[in-house]
Amino acid sequence: MHTMKLYGSSRSPYVRKVLIAAHETGAIGDIEVEPMVVTALAANRTMLSVNPLGQIPTLILDDGQALFDSDVICRYLDLVLGKGRLHPREIAAEIAMMRLLVLGDGLTAVLMSLLSEKSRRQPEHSERRLAASREKLPLIFATLEAEAPRMMQAPFDMAQIAIVSALCYIDFRLSDDVVWRETHPSLANWFAAVGQRPSVVATAYFDELAAAAASAGKQEKAGQA
Repeated sequence: MHTMKLYGSSRSPYVRKVLIAAHETGAIGDIEVEPMVVTALAANRTMLSVNPLGQIPTLILDDGQALFDSDVICRYLDLVLGKGRLHPREIAAEIAMMRLLVLGDGLTAVLMSLLSEKSRRQPEHSERRLAASREKLPLIFATLEAEAPRMMQAPFDMAQIAIVSALCYIDFRLSDDVVWRETHPSLANWFAAVGQRPSVVATAYFDELAAAAASAGKQEKAGQA
């Protein structure tokens, strides 16, 4: 029986972080996922009714309390419902994990900004913003490449969840724009290994909007036949 509701989209890297954490902590069976799309073009009234920020992911607990921000939700799933394996409690280890967690989230933010600017098609402003985003990527990947051997040996934690969610997002949305595997072999090896975890396999990105549009198109053609 589901006791919590997660508002989210299968296209969101922040939602994917939560879903991976839910699998890793064993909480996934207690979560009902409510598909929800939010955009920057219009406020989502349903989301605003449960989260003043109007954002996904938002987790509604069994007592009705709403938790929002992926890191807050993951911390709850791990430290309250799980066994705390994703968040090291020793201070130095926690700081090291948080540093990489911010890097993973930062990579996601850069990628989403890149995707957003590509869709705007405002020649002068978009090109400048795209250039600013692309300037950060080599530095982020160089840092991740240096950290990859240590991550390969370390326990799977929230930082690794954030990083794998970001790298998978590249394959999902920006594979032609962001090419990184050949120039970062250690990171590629880590990514290939982590990509086999059941929690990562079970939470693959899926464009529900594109699927719905394709289904509607097929129905329309069938109706015209």
